[in-house]
Amino acid sequence: MFKVKARFYLAPLAAALIISGCVHDRIDPSDQSSPKYVFFFLGDGMSTPQIEASKAFKAEKVNSAKSLLAAKTQLNMTQMPVVGLSTTFCDNRFIADSAACATAFATGQKTDSGVVGLTPSRDTSVKSVAELAQEKGVAIGIVSSMPLSHATPAAYYANVHNRDHYCDISYQASQSGFDFFGGGRFEKLNETNNTARITPRQAFADAGYTTLTNRSEILRLKNQEAGKVICSVETTHDGKTMPNALDTPPENFSLAEITKVAINYLQSDPDGFFIMVEGGKIDSVCHDNDIVTTIHEVLAFDEAVGVALEFMKRHPDETLIVVTGDHETGGLTLGSGSSHYNTDLKPLHGQIKSAGLFNSRDLAKYRRTHEWISVEESNIDDEMKALIKENFGLDWEALTEYQQEVLENAFDASLGEAAADDRESGYSLGDDDDNVDYLSYGDKEPLTISITRMLARKSGWDWTTTAHTALPCPVFAAGKGAMNFTGFYDNTEIAKKLARQMGLPALPVVDKNKTGRPEY
Repeated sequence: MFKVKARFYLAPLAAALIISGCVHDRIDPSDQSSPKYVFFFLGDGMSTPQIEASKAFKAEKVNSAKSLLAAKTQLNMTQMPVVGLSTTFCDNRFIADSAACATAFATGQKTDSGVVGLTPSRDTSVKSVAELAQEKGVAIGIVSSMPLSHATPAAYYANVHNRDHYCDISYQASQSGFDFFGGGRFEKLNETNNTARITPRQAFADAGYTTLTNRSEILRLKNQEAGKVICSVETTHDGKTMPNALDTPPENFSLAEITKVAINYLQSDPDGFFIMVEGGKIDSVCHDNDIVTTIHEVLAFDEAVGVALEFMKRHPDETLIVVTGDHETGGLTLGSGSSHYNTDLKPLHGQIKSAGLFNSRDLAKYRRTHEWISVEESNIDDEMKALIKENFGLDWEALTEYQQEVLENAFDASLGEAAADDRESGYSLGDDDDNVDYLSYGDKEPLTISITRMLARKSGWDWTTTAHTALPCPVFAAGKGAMNFTGFYDNTEIAKKLARQMGLPALPVVDKNKTGRPEY
C-alpha cells in the first residue's frame, strides 16, 4: 500500500479543508514542468461517505480508534499526500448528473444535466483534456467498469445533446483515434442512428480497432503491439458493464487488472500517456442503496488507484495521479436515527451477492415459478425466507416484528396482486413520484432495496435517496504537480488544473470542427 511521510487531511464529512503537517518530500512547488504520465481516477457516485464506509469496513474493530487508524485500514487514495475539495453542481441544477459533471472535469465547461461535451446552449462543442493531449502526441487510454459509451468516458471523446444517444457516442469513439479502451462494452454497436449512418461496429473496424474479450489474451497486451484496441469483459450480467466486484466471475479481469493492462500497453509511447479510469459501478450500486456492494466497488476502485501509485514509484518525477468523485449518490449517511451513536458492521458480512444480481437471477427465477397472489395471502414463504438468508444473511426469525412487516410490505409491492396488475398494465413504480410505492422504494425493486436498506440500518448507517446529492467531493493528488489540487474549488477547475499542469491550452477550448448540432 502506498505510504507517505506526511500529508494533508480532509475531515471526512465536512465541507472544509483542514491542512496539517508538511508536504511529501517529492512535491516541489517550484517545478512547473509537465508530467509525462497522467492518471485521472473518477469514482462515480463516490464522496466522503462511501470512502469512510469502506475504510470502516476494512477495520478490525469499527469502534476502535486504534483499528481505524491502523495502516491496513487505510485506502490507497486516502494516503495520497494532497487533498482538495470540489463542488459538483452543474449549469442548471444544484444536484447534477454524471454527464454534466464529466463535461466539467473533462473539458472545464459547465453545462446542463444530461449534456456531454457541449455548452449549455448545445450549439458549441468543447474539447477534453484527452483530446488536447492527443494533439500533442500523448497516448490516450479510457477505462470504465460501466459501458464505454456511458456519460463519464463519453465526455473525453464525444459531444452530444443527450447522454442516452449511445449509438452516436459509440460512433464518435470510433473516430477519436484514442489508443486504448478497456472495461465494459460500447452500446448500440449494430444500430445506425448516428452522424455517419453506419454501425459503430463497422466504424471501429474501419478505424483500425481490434476488439478483445479473452482475459488471458488481454492481460498479455503490451507496447501497443495490437494497434488501437478495445478490451471488454468476456462476461457481463447486463450485456454491457463489468459485473459488480462482489459478483465478478473468474473469466473476467478486475478494474485494477485492466488499469495495469492500459499502463503496459501505453507506457512505451515516447510522449507519455493520459489514462482516465472510472469506477462507474460505485454509482449504480449506490442508486440501489446496496451498502455492501458499494464498499466492494470502492475497494476495487482503490485497488486500481494502487496500481497507478506503484507505477509512480518507478517514475516518481514524471507521474501525476488525481483521484476524485463526480457527485455523491444515495445520500449515504454514516449514522441512523434508530442507532443513536452505535455502529456494528457485522450484519454487512452476511451478504454474498449484489442486489442487482439477486434481482436478475434469484428474484427473477422466484417470480417465474410463483403465481401472483393477493395482498391478503402474500406472506413471505419459506423459499423466499431462505433466499434472503442465503444471499443477505438475514435470518427471518431473528428480525423484529417491525422489520418483518417492512419486508412483508415490500414483498407485496414486488410480488403481490397490486404489483401484478401494475406490471400487466405496463405501469412502473418510477412513473409517478407522488405514488406511495415510489416514495418508499424509488424506482427500485421494493423487496431487494428494503433488504439492503435494512442491512445498512442494522449496521448504524442509512440512505436518504435513490438519486444523487449535492455533496462536494474530495480530490486526492500525488506526484508531479499535485500541489495544484489543494483548496476548495469548482469541478471545472479540475480540468483546468490538469490542462495547466500538462502544458495544454487554457480551458475551455471550442472545437471548431464540430457544431454540436446532431446530423441525424
